[in-house]
Amino acid sequence: MAGRDAGRRRAHRLPLEREGSLLGRQPRPVKVLDLSASGCLVQCDALLDPGAIFDLELRLEAQPLRAKARVTNSCLDGSAPPGLPSRYRAGLEFLSLSAREQTVLRRFLEDERRRRRSADAPAL
Repeated sequence: MAGRDAGRRRAHRLPLEREGSLLGRQPRPVKVLDLSASGCLVQCDALLDPGAIFDLELRLEAQPLRAKARVTNSCLDGSAPPGLPSRYRAGLEFLSLSAREQTVLRRFLEDERRRRRSADAPAL
């Protein structure tokens, strides 16, 4: 999935692990694996149909984020251990974010990148 979509990405993705939910006809829990200003990668327990639209709910620090998102692709996640239920990954593109949601997301991404850079900086 990464190789095929890397050329189409509009924004740098930040790896992370956050619990979230996709709301639609049948709400389902997801784990957000990476996040950018334009979308995210999630892991879930069902194969999602490309083109399907969901409301994604995600807590970013103290601020909740709710975004309308469209499934761009979905595939079997090959990392599930034998004997456990299959897991799937799906790329989601944000379709609409309110001005408040854009601010929350942008601030979280900037703060998290800054925090990671300072954590990786060598001690003097």
